[in-house]
Amino acid sequence: MRRCLVLAQKSFGHTYPNPMVGAVVVKDGKIIGEGWHQKAGDAHAEVNALSKLSNKELIDATLYVNLEPCSHHGKTPPCCDLVLAKGIKKVIIGAKDPNPKVAGRGVAALKAAGVEVISGVLEADCLELNKRFYCFHTRKRPYIILKWAQTGDGYIAPKDYKIGKVFWISDDDSQQLAHRWRAEEHAILVGRKTVVNDNPKLTTRKWKGTNPIRLVIDPSNSIDENAHILNGDAKTVVFNNSLTKKEANVNWVSITNPEILNGILNWCSNNEIQSILVEGGAATIYEFLKSNFWDECRVIETPKLMGNGLKAPMLPKGKKISKKIVGDILHLILNERY
Repeated sequence: MRRCLVLAQKSFGHTYPNPMVGAVVVKDGKIIGEGWHQKAGDAHAEVNALSKLSNKELIDATLYVNLEPCSHHGKTPPCCDLVLAKGIKKVIIGAKDPNPKVAGRGVAALKAAGVEVISGVLEADCLELNKRFYCFHTRKRPYIILKWAQTGDGYIAPKDYKIGKVFWISDDDSQQLAHRWRAEEHAILVGRKTVVNDNPKLTTRKWKGTNPIRLVIDPSNSIDENAHILNGDAKTVVFNNSLTKKEANVNWVSITNPEILNGILNWCSNNEIQSILVEGGAATIYEFLKSNFWDECRVIETPKLMGNGLKAPMLPKGKKISKKIVGDILHLILNERY
C-alpha cells in the first residue's frame, strides 16, 4: 500500500477532478505489475497495473489500490469490470471512494462476484493524500489553502508601497516553493487589489507543472484589460456583481449571492474545482479566515524587519507545524474546527 501511495503521488496536480491513485499487483510476495492514474481522461491506475498481465499470470495474485475501484462509466470504463475480467480474487483497498457515483458500490460489486476485499489499510495516509478530493465530496466545497509571506515583525507589505512595483518578502527558495504549490492546486485566487498593486501572472514559472485556474474577485470589473491575469497563460475566472460572459480563456461570472465567498465556493463546487490556493491580498485572506473557509494556512516568515507597513493577517488557531526553508521559516496551520 505504501508503494501505491508513492505511485499515486507522481501525478500530483495532473489528475483534477479525479483523485490520485496507485495500484500494485503482488504474487508470491513479489510485485509483478504496477501503475498509476497519470491525468484526467487517461487510464486509471488499475488498468495501467493489470492490462499487460495475462489471466494466467494473475492466478492467485492480489491487487493493492489506495482508493476503491470505480464501478461506473465515466471517461473510461469501470475498473471493477477489468478486475473481474482478469480473474483477480483478492483486492486490498486503502480507503473507500466518497464520490456518490462510487461510494461503496465498487467494494459491493467485487464482493458480489466472490472477490475477497479488505479495506482500510493505511487509511489515514490514503485520506491525507487525497484530502482535496475528500473535502470536495464531503464538504461540498474546494479544499482551501491560505498562503502569504510576512516579515519577522509581522508585516506583509511596506507602508510606502508603490503600485506596479512588486516587493518580494521571501527569498528565491521560498518563491520556488510557492510556484510548486501553485502547480499542485486546481485553482489560485486573489482579490482585485492584488491584481492592481502587483499585476501578478499567477503561473508556475519557477516550477515545472500545470498552471492553476486563476480566480479573481473583482466586484466592479475595474481590472485593467491589459493586466497579466487576463492573458492567455491559463484559464481565468473573474467573479463580479454584474457581468457574465466568456472571451477566449477568460470567463466573467456574476455572483448575486450577498455572501460573495459562499457564491464563489458554490460556483467552484458546481464546476468541479477541488482545491484553491488563496494568495492575497490581506483583505481577501481575512475574509476567508473570518468565514472559516480554510483548511490550511501556509505562512512564510522571513528574518527581514520592516518596522511599519501593512500588517499581516493574524495566525489562526489550529495545529501548527514550523520548519526552516533555507533562509525562511514555513508555518503550517491546520484547521481543526471540522
